[in-house]
Amino acid sequence: MEINAGHLPENQHKITAFHKAIKPVIIKSGNKMGENKHEWVERVKKITKTYPIMKNICIIGGGACGVAAFIELFVQISTQGLQDQLSITIVEKSKKVGYGLAFGTTEKSHLLNTQAELMGIFADEVEHFSEWLNDNAYRTRGRVEEENGDIDHAYTSRILYGDYLHEQFVSHLKKAKSTGMTVNLVCDQAYDIDAEEGRFLVKLKEGDPVESDYVILALGNPEATNFREFQPYSHFINSPWPAHKMLEKIDKKAHVGILGTSLSSIDAVVALMDHGHEGKITLFSPEGMLPRVQPIENIDVERSYLTLKNVHMIKRKHFRAPKVKELFRLFMRDVENVEKGPIDWQNQDRVGKKAGYYLDRDIELAENGGDSILNIAYSLRYDASKLWSWLSEEEKSKFKKWLGPHWGVNRHGMPLSNAKRLKELMDKGVLEIHAEIGKVTPNEDNFVVEYGENGQKTVDNLINATGSPSKVKDMDCELTENILKKELIHPYSSGGILVNELTLEAINRSKVSGIYATGHLLNGMMLDVNAVWYNVKSIASLCQDILFKARYGENC
Repeated sequence: MEINAGHLPENQHKITAFHKAIKPVIIKSGNKMGENKHEWVERVKKITKTYPIMKNICIIGGGACGVAAFIELFVQISTQGLQDQLSITIVEKSKKVGYGLAFGTTEKSHLLNTQAELMGIFADEVEHFSEWLNDNAYRTRGRVEEENGDIDHAYTSRILYGDYLHEQFVSHLKKAKSTGMTVNLVCDQAYDIDAEEGRFLVKLKEGDPVESDYVILALGNPEATNFREFQPYSHFINSPWPAHKMLEKIDKKAHVGILGTSLSSIDAVVALMDHGHEGKITLFSPEGMLPRVQPIENIDVERSYLTLKNVHMIKRKHFRAPKVKELFRLFMRDVENVEKGPIDWQNQDRVGKKAGYYLDRDIELAENGGDSILNIAYSLRYDASKLWSWLSEEEKSKFKKWLGPHWGVNRHGMPLSNAKRLKELMDKGVLEIHAEIGKVTPNEDNFVVEYGENGQKTVDNLINATGSPSKVKDMDCELTENILKKELIHPYSSGGILVNELTLEAINRSKVSGIYATGHLLNGMMLDVNAVWYNVKSIASLCQDILFKARYGENC
C-alpha cells in the first residue's frame, strides 16, 4: 500500500524541465568543457537553482520515534520553504502508524511509565500530550490514572497514547498535502540497504526499493533473544507483547513464571490478572529488584555536588574523563545533604533482598513525594545524558555493571496504581519474586527454574520479559544484521551503534554518510533512549542536521 500525500506529477515536471534545460548546455560544451569549466559550472548552478532536484528522506519505522521524525521534518521543511526540494518516505509494516508494540496494546491497564506532562511528541512542546488529554482523557479505549484531577501528572493507558500519536501523524500528513509537500507512506518492511553513488536503496519485502538520500532508522525495540533455545516449546512465550498472544497460550489456572522483574514483567502480571488469571505468578531475575514507585509528584531538590559544573571541573583539572566512582560519590553527598546527615548505604542495596518489604515502603514513600535517593535521581533527568556522554567507553561499561540495575529501578519507576496491585497479589500469596536466577530446564509440559542457593520452582508457562538486547549483533532484526555486515553501521562497545552524539548520524568504516538512528539502537551511546521526551528532543537535532546538509551541501 502506498499513499501519496503530495503533488508528485508537479515535482516530476520540474525534474523533466531541469533535464531539458541542462541538456543543451552539456551538448554545447562538448569536448571543450575543460576550457569553459567556470562558465559551465555557473550556468549549471543557475539552472539548478531554477529547477531544484528533489531529495528524499526515508524514515524506516512508524512508531513513536518515526512519527516524531516525520512531524519534526515536516515542520522544519515547511518553515524553511523547502517543500519543492525535499520529500519524505515512511516505511512501516503496520497498517496504522503510531502504535507499534509499545502503544498498540489494547490492554487498558498497560499504563505508560512516564507522566503525561513529559510525553508530548513535539521537541519544544513537551506538555502537548497533557493538553491533548484534557479533551480526550475519557475515551472508551483509554484509562487515566490521576490524583486530584491533575492531568499533567496522570498515567494513561498505552493505547490512548498510541491514539494520540496516530492522530498527530494523520493531522500533519494532511497539512503536508495542503502545502504541496510529497510524503509517501509505504506499508512494507525494510530488510536491507544498499549505498550507491551517494544515495541509498532501501530494499522492501514486498514492494519496489525506495531510492533515498538520507535514511532514519527508527526501528523500535527488538524482542529479547537471550532464551532462543526455548522457542520450540509451546509453553514458552518470548515476549509479553502483544498481550493477546501471551494470554491465548496460558491457562487461567497455570502457574506462570516470568523472567525479569522490570516494567515489562509488571505489565505482563497486570495483563494476566485483568483477564481473570487464577494461578500463581513467579518473577525471576538476577537481582530480584522491582522498580521503585513513582511519586504522585516528586519533591523538588537542588543538587549541590553532582552538577555539570563540578563534573566539568574534574575534566579540566585532571585532563581526563570522570570516573563512575567519582560520580557516585557526588551523588551520595547530594543525598546526604538533602537528608541532613549520613545514611546507611549498605542498607540501600536491594539486590537479593525481599522485594515485598521494599514495595510496602516504596508505596508509602510515593504517597509522600518519594525519598531523597529517588528525588535526586529524578532531578538528574535533563543532565544525565550529558554526564553519560562525558564517560569513556570503559567507564560506561563499569556503570552498567556496578550501578545499572540500581539506576534503572530508581530512575524508571512504576505507577503507584500498579504498585498497589502488586502488593495486593503478594499479600494474597499469588505473586512471588526471586533473585539469583540460575539454571532453567525445559520439559515437555513445564519449566524448572532454579534460584538462590537451593531454590527451585516448577512453572507451567514461562514468559521472557528480560527486554531488548543491548548489543546490536544480538538484535533479532534482519535489517540491522544486513547493514552491519556491509559496515553501514558500526557497533558501540556499551551497546547499540556508533553515532555522532550531536546529530545521531551513524559513523561507519565504509565512510558512508546520510544514515541516522534513534531509539533503542542508541542504547550505549545515549542513556535515556527508552524515554519519549528524550528521543523527541534528540530527533529535532537529527532533522536539523539533515536539512542543513540538504540545503547547503554535505561538505558545509
